[in-house]
Amino acid sequence: MDGRLKRGICKTAAAAVLCLCMFQADRSAAAPAAPPRGLSTIEVPALPQGSVDRRTIPVDVYMPVSGRHAGDVLVLPGWKFPRREWQSKSPIISEAERLGFRCVFPEMNTTLYESSYYPETEMKWSAMPGGRWIRERLLPALREIGLFRNGGKNFVMGLSTGGRGAVLVTLQNPGVFRAAAALSGDFDQSAMPRDRLMTSVYGPFRKFRDRWEGADNPQKNIGRWNVPLYLGHGKKDEVVPFSQSESFYSALKKMHPALNIVFNAPEDAGHDFNYWSSEVKPVMDFFASIH
Repeated sequence: MDGRLKRGICKTAAAAVLCLCMFQADRSAAAPAAPPRGLSTIEVPALPQGSVDRRTIPVDVYMPVSGRHAGDVLVLPGWKFPRREWQSKSPIISEAERLGFRCVFPEMNTTLYESSYYPETEMKWSAMPGGRWIRERLLPALREIGLFRNGGKNFVMGLSTGGRGAVLVTLQNPGVFRAAAALSGDFDQSAMPRDRLMTSVYGPFRKFRDRWEGADNPQKNIGRWNVPLYLGHGKKDEVVPFSQSESFYSALKKMHPALNIVFNAPEDAGHDFNYWSSEVKPVMDFFASIH
């Protein structure tokens, strides 16, 4: 064989091996971490019962490895937050294991946890509004596998839009949850009449004020609130005004002075997982204290 050809083949083979090694290294570096023990994923139908459309919503379920059972916690993400950010950016799994809480993480993406859509609704999370989906599809599916049973120690928590969601879901499902926790949430959209996300679901505030102040406005429905609540909101939040939680807390305490309402308002906290992560242990301890 010609020496130059032989050397060329060797160089080509070496390059191929090098590329393969680099490809495998890249794949290894990019490979997601293995899910924690006790974590599994179920698929819940996305559409109303009886629909021929088989689309589903992924939902992660964490079962404590210890086998302890202190209660069930529905964990809601914020606007466009992947459901697994709670798991990867906070100690929620380790805290759930410590106390024995079973946790459920649904993929909620762009929902405002609305109960209805309207002719003017421009943004739809799915064929079903997010709040209605939780009530009619998610909770029944969870009950079928032994979670969130009626009369059980059921809780709900959320951050940002999911904080609003935690309050709305409690109101939309009376008698289901024993307590709730809402971090950095918004609770009175009528105080933010130009909010583009609210407008995209409920229509313009000036034309549809009744929707903005109706069933999906937590603060306008505080008369119906009857369970303990943990509120948290950083004073340096530049995404959701601190005044949203502050006003909600004041209104709740005025109407329900004997109800267990906790409000943590750290001076230097913003709208991020540095803050939300710090609230996981206090929230879980708050739930554990509820009997």
